Amino acid sequence: MTQEPPRPPADRQFARDVAREIDRRRVRRQLTLWAVLLALASAAALFLRCGGGFGLLGIGGAGPGEGGAPHALIEPQRCAVHVAASGMTVDGRAMSRDEAVVACKAAPGVDVFPTGDARHGDVEALRAAIEAAGARDIVVHPPPRASRPPGPASRN
Repeated sequence: MTQEPPRPPADRQFARDVAREIDRRRVRRQLTLWAVLLALASAAALFLRCGGGFGLLGIGGAGPGEGGAPHALIEPQRCAVHVAASGMTVDGRAMSRDEAVVACKAAPGVDVFPTGDARHGDVEALRAAIEAAGARDIVVHPPPRASRPPGPASRN
């Protein structure tokens, strides 16, 4: 029987180079596959989010883009009236009842916060005056409950 002659050392280096190139191709194929899958997922999410198109140049949009009512990103603030026995404050400024009604008339809503020492009649008169001025969405919040300190109940 004849035996193969031993391979020269150059063949080992050649085999290593071939194995390295095969590994590089495998990695490139995997990266390409993942990039394509990511692009498809992004395109699907964009299609679901933006619908049939962006409306650029009249292609694929929902319409000519006219007639839509613009809307504010930040809604106007509600008017906050704090009623106490000593007077009223509207958004931190002391005012009389008539001034408070004028200040809150155009607001989208009015919040009335009576304190513990406010008279019920003052709060109801303010609510009726604001309602008569044409304000919408008036909310009278209940006065805060008196908190008792912890410990034995005091007797009078």
